[in-house]
Amino acid sequence: MDVYVLYRDIRTFGEREDLYKEARRRGVVFIRYDLDHKPLVSESDGGGLQVTVMDHVLRRPVVLEPDFITLSTAIETRGAEALAQQFKVPLSQDGFFLEVHMKLRPVDFATDGIFVCGLAHYPKSIDESIAQAQAAAARAATVLSRKTIEVEGIVSTVDEALCRGCGKCIEVCPYGAPRLVEKADGVFVSQIQEALCKGCGACAVACPTTAATIRHFNDREVLAMVEAALCE
Repeated sequence: MDVYVLYRDIRTFGEREDLYKEARRRGVVFIRYDLDHKPLVSESDGGGLQVTVMDHVLRRPVVLEPDFITLSTAIETRGAEALAQQFKVPLSQDGFFLEVHMKLRPVDFATDGIFVCGLAHYPKSIDESIAQAQAAAARAATVLSRKTIEVEGIVSTVDEALCRGCGKCIEVCPYGAPRLVEKADGVFVSQIQEALCKGCGACAVACPTTAATIRHFNDREVLAMVEAALCE
């Protein structure tokens, strides 16, 4: 039996490289194509199937007459945008959830306490999904096992006397740290959830009344450092 694999991109990492080499040794033919010359399936003169593909090495069309055609269906995301907006986590250009660092923190998001694994990350095999799920569970266990959680000292604060409750800080914060709290007489002011704040300073930049500032990095302190640097 002759087997042909038409592919646009193959990544055989890990032990899958051995499977790829074994398939080549057994006579499986791999033909690469590009998006400008996609394979064309048609009916042959004899009533069977005919596949025409442009070989990028030969620079000429190759005609195959297979008995069977097996398609590799693409995996698309469902509801990822709504979840990403709800939990304040990023998405890749393909619509899958994006980890904070591919090598150092492969199952962590920039938002603490939220982890990713399996097909939510990107299409992957069952064994890889299981391994990543175990890693995510282990990371979650380290959080749940602590009685208290230490947060960063550099976080945003809001001066309630200056805040007018416009909600600009909520719009720009990528981590969902600010929230509007109702005070007396229906007046709303912003409060920062320090456990969620990363000290990025987006709220301080967007605040029209300078009510939001970064602890230890307010305007007075930063300007003093700039003046000291210029004096030197």
